[in-house]
Order: sequence, then C-alpha cells, then structure tokens
Amino acid sequence: MVKHYDYIIVGGGMASAAAAAGIRRRDKRGTVGIFSAERYPMYSRPPLSKRLWTDERIENIWMRPDAQALHADEHLATVIETVDRDKQTIHDQYGHTYHYGKLLLAVGGTPKTLPFPDVPILYFHTLDDYFQLYRLTRSANRFLVIGGGFIGTEIAAALSLLDKTVTMIFPESHLVDRLFPEDLKNYIDTQYRQHHISLWSQSHIASLTRNAQGILVTDTSGRSCLVDAVVAGVGFSPNTALAEKAGLTVQDGIVVNEFLQTSDPNIYAAGDVCEFPYPYPHQKRRVEHEDNALSQGKAAGLNMAGAEKPYTHLPFFYSDMFHMGYEAIGRLDSTLEIFADWVTFGEEGVLYYLHDHRVVGILNWNVWNQIPQAREIITSQALYATPSQLRGILRNTP
Repeated sequence: MVKHYDYIIVGGGMASAAAAAGIRRRDKRGTVGIFSAERYPMYSRPPLSKRLWTDERIENIWMRPDAQALHADEHLATVIETVDRDKQTIHDQYGHTYHYGKLLLAVGGTPKTLPFPDVPILYFHTLDDYFQLYRLTRSANRFLVIGGGFIGTEIAAALSLLDKTVTMIFPESHLVDRLFPEDLKNYIDTQYRQHHISLWSQSHIASLTRNAQGILVTDTSGRSCLVDAVVAGVGFSPNTALAEKAGLTVQDGIVVNEFLQTSDPNIYAAGDVCEFPYPYPHQKRRVEHEDNALSQGKAAGLNMAGAEKPYTHLPFFYSDMFHMGYEAIGRLDSTLEIFADWVTFGEEGVLYYLHDHRVVGILNWNVWNQIPQAREIITSQALYATPSQLRGILRNTP
C-alpha cells in the first residue's frame, strides 16, 4: 500500500525544519512526511564547528519546533532514491513508495574529498563528524586541518582553544582569501599564528602516509610534519543527483523560480542545494548558510501550502575565529571595490563592497545587530558617488 502525504520534505536539516513550520503556519491539518538520510532528528549545523566547542550544550542543537510538535512523520536513516514525477511518488532504499501532493527537496550537499584513501580523513559536516572529532580530541594532540575557508578556520580555532597543535594547509595566499581585503587577511593570518597555528599557505598535499609515529604529511614543496589526525573542509557539492534523475533543471544547484518551484511546479527546493534568482544584482545564486536555509525553507513551506509569495530575502552569514567575529550580508569578494570604515582596525568596523557605485555586500566585523540596516542599504541599490558617504552609517549600538 502506498502511503500518501499532502507534503513530503526530503532532507533532515534546517531548511526542512523551517519548511515544516512554514507549512503549519498555513495548513494545520495537512499530512507532512520528512525523510532524512541521517539517524538524528533535525538539527542545526553551525554549532558543530562553532559554539559546541566553547559554551553550547549539545541538546540546544535540535531544531524547534521538532517534527512531533509539527505533527509530522519523521523518517530517519531513510535515503530517497528516485522521484516519479508522473505518479507524484518517491521511493526509498527499503523499497517503500510514498505519494505526495507537494514535494520539497532540501537535500543539502556533500563535502568534497581528497585522493588519499589510505589515511583516515574526517570531512567535517555532520553531527556524527562532530562526535568523531570530539573523541579524537580525547587522545590526539597533533592535527592537520586541510582548507582555509569557513570550516577550516573554525575547526582550527576550536582545536587551538583545546591546546592542540594545529597545522593548516591551503592553496590560497591567506585564510578566507576570497572574502577580505589584503590588510584584513594579513591580520587574520597573524592572529592564527599568535595562537600557535602553523599556516602552510599556497600549498598542496603531496602525500599522507602512516608510520609508527603517526601520519606523515608532505606538501608539494617537500615540507613535512607528523600529525595524529586529519580534518578537512575543502568545499561542498550540492546533492543534485535525485533532481537530475527526476529530470528537473539543474545547474550549480536545483534551479527554482521566485516561488522556489523547480521546473516541476509540484516540486520545490530550498537551502544549500537551491539555485535561486535573487532580485538584486551581483549576488550569488546558491548560498550555503544558516539564514538562507531557515528563511528559504520557511518560504518554500508557505508556498507549498498556497501562499504564492515571491522569495526576496537577502540572507546573511556569520563566523567566529577566536576573539574575531563577524556578520556579513550580500556578496563579499576581495576583487570588488572595498570601503573600510574602521573604528579600530582589526577590532571593530564595517567594510562595504561596491560594484558600479552600489553596495552589494557588507561585512560587520565585531559589529552586531546591524544586519537589517545592512540589508536595507544593499536592497535599496542607492548610488554612492564617493564611498566615504558610507562612513559611520553602521555602528555598534551602546
């Protein structure tokens, strides 16, 4: 017998939880089924590389309201293998078939891997990865972190705060190289070195081999070191295979319209896997951050339940690196014109990223609770004849 759900959500992350809540705002009675490949209920991913290593409690990562409170059936450890668009059914790895009225694909993505199969590398992404790394920190003291982006910098900082010896290797000239101007990148590098993290920049791994002393790391210049464990954050590929097999339009992600509908109007997409046409110029079309997952998921759920409201939210993102923290919105690209409005360099300030005299991105560096105002500056598309007109607009409030 084929079980019917009015709404089916494939994926067990933040976008899925937000979508279920969005559905319930408009439809209190419709049946909802959530299918997740993970064995845990829906949870928030950002704390895995951030607050769980400082002061966050593990029980705080579970999404609220949960599936039970939303009167949704949550199918864990369940992989959806195919979608039959003609019959409006999905099929899981156990041979079960489910019928849907509306379907949401919030299937996220998968970490990219490296060609070193003989050495265990932890590609940090899931709650199980957090548990594995936590166990490693009980016994290991020397860590190699591969990648200088968001995950790499956050994990390296967390390990350093646990008094671990950390070496980072990355191909770029600086940490988070694509986002910030040269002086700020130099400042960040210096802060990491002051926390006794060894930075192997402009470097690639030539070999990883195990011996009696641990794992021998050698880069392409011949430099080497011994470590006990290897963690990697080298990029992320959206999980588009299910959509491709279903014949949906896929480019960098699953392509949707302004209502978050795919090329099949009964199928929606949201979150990391979704390629969305933002109504503001010069913005990324696929965003892998918490605010996007939550806001886009909610919007998809509302539209699945009949809201028919265009999605226009410009999401923000954030990160924490030792005492350095930031909130940012829009397009951060070090190749753009950047106007830096520092109160104190490296400690507090706002950076404006401009294209054709319009602000397309804003970085609030240790400046908090200013994202709504920053979003308004970007979405207004106002012209700034001279960037200095932006000085003092955004500041920490007393």
